[in-house]
Amino acid sequence: MENLGANFERMSIGSETRNDAVDVDTYFRQHADRLGNRFHYDPTVDLDIKKTFRRLMRTAGWNLPRNVRVLEEEKEKFFEAIAQEFTKKFGRGDQLSSWHRLLLLLGYGEQELPHSITKCKKELARFWINIYDFLRELRRLGLDLNGAALVNLSYLSKSSLQELREYSKSRKLLYPLDLARGTILTGFLVHMF
Repeated sequence: MENLGANFERMSIGSETRNDAVDVDTYFRQHADRLGNRFHYDPTVDLDIKKTFRRLMRTAGWNLPRNVRVLEEEKEKFFEAIAQEFTKKFGRGDQLSSWHRLLLLLGYGEQELPHSITKCKKELARFWINIYDFLRELRRLGLDLNGAALVNLSYLSKSSLQELREYSKSRKLLYPLDLARGTILTGFLVHMF
């Protein structure tokens, strides 16, 4: 297990990120700048991005009936920021190293890593992890782009698909499948309805 750090260092992801999208921190900071002292954002404190989005929604007044269109636009920007966050950390998903990075975080050793993206996806499908929980833990543990802190996040996995569905629906921790297409997020998504 001592070689995992070197494996993370070899994984180049910078060339896989989209230039036009912003990550979660940038998304919230942009709104904090616009709203002044009404909305504060501290990425070291505001680890639960869904709660932070809900707080932003209330502060900006997007939850009011007259702002339905604005709320829908902001939700889409927020979902795009989540996709960009994953892309920054793991790549788009078109390289085997991206999938290996995810599996390493779920407790796989270098010798256990599959040799194809398809097999990596099958391995990832054994876990029932909510995207928001996964991102919260990455942020809480301070995992940077180089994967400096190595952990096993498999404890985030629910015991079944049904448990994940119930958990995600009851807490409104859903992510739209159509926005995840073409990104590594598809490895986490399941049909919720």
